[in-house]
Amino acid sequence: MAQVEHVVVLMLENRSFDHMLGFLAHPDPAFDGLRHGGPYTNPGWEGGPPVAATADARPVIPVDPDHSHDAAVEQFAEGNQGFVTSFERKARGLAQPSFGGLLGPVINFFFRLFSRPTEKRGMGPIVMRCQDPANVPVLATLATEFAVCTRWFCSVPGETWPNRNYLHAATSDGETSIHPRFYTNKTIFELLEEAGHDWRIYHDDVPQAWAFSNLWNSAERIARWRDISELAADAAAGDLPAYTFVEPNHRPPVRLNDRPSNSQHPGNNVADDWKPGDDTDFARAEGLIAGIYEALRGNPELFATTVFVVTYDEHGGLYDHVAPPTGLRDPGTAPSPLGRILRFLAYKNSSAFDFSSTGGRVPAVVVSPLIPPGTLCTATMEHASVPATLRALFAPDAPPLTARDAGAARFDTLCTLPAPRSAVPDLSGFVRHALTMEAAAEPPAERLPDHAQELAVLARRVKARLERRPAVFPGVSWQARDRRSFGPALDSFREAAERARVSR
Repeated sequence: MAQVEHVVVLMLENRSFDHMLGFLAHPDPAFDGLRHGGPYTNPGWEGGPPVAATADARPVIPVDPDHSHDAAVEQFAEGNQGFVTSFERKARGLAQPSFGGLLGPVINFFFRLFSRPTEKRGMGPIVMRCQDPANVPVLATLATEFAVCTRWFCSVPGETWPNRNYLHAATSDGETSIHPRFYTNKTIFELLEEAGHDWRIYHDDVPQAWAFSNLWNSAERIARWRDISELAADAAAGDLPAYTFVEPNHRPPVRLNDRPSNSQHPGNNVADDWKPGDDTDFARAEGLIAGIYEALRGNPELFATTVFVVTYDEHGGLYDHVAPPTGLRDPGTAPSPLGRILRFLAYKNSSAFDFSSTGGRVPAVVVSPLIPPGTLCTATMEHASVPATLRALFAPDAPPLTARDAGAARFDTLCTLPAPRSAVPDLSGFVRHALTMEAAAEPPAERLPDHAQELAVLARRVKARLERRPAVFPGVSWQARDRRSFGPALDSFREAAERARVSR
């Protein structure tokens, strides 16, 4: 088998497997989708008639589904029978978070005072609508031409940050919800660095990976962060490290570079006036996938030794018929002192969780010319499979990060061809708003979505910490260039990264 020298991972946002690929016509009859078997239904709201899964979803959705920890637990209860009820409750404005801790009562008061929940009725069945493969031509093509994993689950039943943290560190530091703070858990980036391998993070605007503050605590490490617009040129030059992580645009509240969002988060695709052919975040994410794929394919020597993974952080509250696996090992990492302090002050109330089960099934496609077309992977995987695979490839003698990546299945085993194949699909026609992604900015939303508010908090904290380290990044001006919440942090970070790269 040919050697894998590069792994590239793109993690998009908040889509379940069935929602994106459930109606895919895969050549392998063992494909676990929605075209055969069933019935695939959910009980209607308050005893209403059953609602069946259908292939008529639109790129937009009227309400961002509830994907909190408690909502996920409800959705997967009794054989995944809680999706319609959960979505209807969210649409009616009945799914409001409750906070505990010393400051919990104060936070709850202000949340009720200033939040403006929606009051839409009869929306529940929408959550059962799944995409026709024609709506996701790039993802569907890669899923049939390379490998699709039908049992890749997000690591935590819940929100974005805990699941992205599992991808990086095989733990969420005990979190099941989003807490905008810094995390000091050891990551796969640091493990690879210790083994003598390089890594890089390409991002567009504020990346959630900033939450791991040790990844930008020196000039050398900050030089490993690059703007996503540089990825195509780096790939063309054969300049990619052992591990490349790509983070999409999550929809910041201020447009710094006229780049609209492209993460496929349902909260970025809430519209009542959508018409076929309209440009959407959903379609731009397809362009992003195609852009990365074509950048790799455009350098045959690089592509021959590269594995490209496309997956999603969590199911986003959208329907899937496969129950999450149980019996997993707790990662065994005690929450950090900062995490314990913040939970003492404020935390989202949720049911107790022992991390013995995963969250919902998410799309996962593994691309490489070393993979036969039509490959179906039925091994049970989760986000900790990424550090498990990287460790096996590049640091086989290193200990695992946690108990979760120690037991996680690997995806490099899908590369079974003795030599790279030349007959691979051409997706260049789908490359738009990808890697360069210059486009007219969308008008700001009336209320900033929760997932963008949390990144705004992170950006301010990153800027504050960088300002306290002038000796580490000499010559960088940390003064705000304007009064925008994202601008100062991002501009300062990029300036520091550029100076660090020049000095290497």
